Amino acid sequence: MAWLLVESSSTNRNVSTPTGKDALYRMDPISSNSLLLIEALEALPLLDGRYKEIRSASFDRATGIKRGCFSLVFSAFDVIEEKKVAIKFYDISPENLRRLYRQEAFRREQLVLQALLGKERCLQLQSALKSYELTVPPGLTIPCEYFVVDWLENQIDHYFEEQHVFSAVDKLRLFNEVVLAVEALHRHTVFHRDIKADNLRADICALKRIVIAIDLGTAALWTSPPALDEYASQVGASGYAPPEAICFFAGDREIAPHADVYALGCLLYELFNMDYFFIAVRNVNAHYDMFLGAMYSKIGAEPDRAQRIAIWKKEIHKLGKSIVTPPIDGVGSSVPEGIAFLLNRILADLVAVDFRRRKPFEQIRRLIWSAIKALENEKAYQLRLARARELRRAREEKVRRREAKLLAMPVAGLH
Repeated sequence: MAWLLVESSSTNRNVSTPTGKDALYRMDPISSNSLLLIEALEALPLLDGRYKEIRSASFDRATGIKRGCFSLVFSAFDVIEEKKVAIKFYDISPENLRRLYRQEAFRREQLVLQALLGKERCLQLQSALKSYELTVPPGLTIPCEYFVVDWLENQIDHYFEEQHVFSAVDKLRLFNEVVLAVEALHRHTVFHRDIKADNLRADICALKRIVIAIDLGTAALWTSPPALDEYASQVGASGYAPPEAICFFAGDREIAPHADVYALGCLLYELFNMDYFFIAVRNVNAHYDMFLGAMYSKIGAEPDRAQRIAIWKKEIHKLGKSIVTPPIDGVGSSVPEGIAFLLNRILADLVAVDFRRRKPFEQIRRLIWSAIKALENEKAYQLRLARARELRRAREEKVRRREAKLLAMPVAGLH
């Protein structure tokens, strides 16, 4: 299963040996080139005549580790708009400077963001692609491309890492917002292809919390041509990649958007379980990697797209039947018993092994709200029940006091 062990654009470990929630997020030692860029920008009084107080947001000086694969993110203050912004630079490490596809993907990201200008629940571009000339010894200059977007402070990772702190209703309300964020991208013909908790942020809009997807480095427009002639593996985090993305369809403009739906199912599972979904699916399907291997080999042997789709339909009908969805309410899960059947249904609808069977966003959101209402009704019922019990105890106590008072009174005619 070599394709599962190769690092994806967002992982630094093979999928068989994760250790904690950071196992799916790329964290590498920083290059000397990148460090020079960080030091130069942080010492710069003003970038492009408007951005000051520039600070690295993706490099941990204490550990020397940089988070992310192909970019460096900085926080800054925009003196013109008078607000905090995020500046995203392409990482100029020697390895990245040789990766022409990744450079093109970086440039494409700001084009995708231009298509989302003014759209609700979407990351907003503040400044299109520009270049900063970095001088390096012995007097050479490296053009460093960057663009600027809104700064979104609030991460949602803690909902996954500290599940016991949040109620099931809190988690489902958050998940509904995540679905709306992905739905907003799809409504505007953008698919993300790297949906995970680390790429989602919470924001306040009209006094209401919303979730916005960030880091659109792997995103594309439905109308844009694929950047590669062949996609032999997924383009986002391997732990959130569906079978079709692994099996040559990651760049297919009609099929690739289904990967975002699958990733939502992974996130739903991980809101109520400490295990990753990709581990859970292998725990209940010992042959899962053999299934992927068979699909990969059969589809990869045929270069024609139409024939590949025909092979997918034929083979998924035979092989896909043996793949079962892990229960979301298994051992160690925090799913309330009363909504387990609903959440298992939602999960199965999102992570169906055949992308054609995954359900639309609207249907998923209706089921989410059914689960929320069920929990709220149960809570209201329990409150009413507790109140009724309290009133009954009060009445019983009142009767006992009356009886005790009557017994203590002297009976007429007895001396």
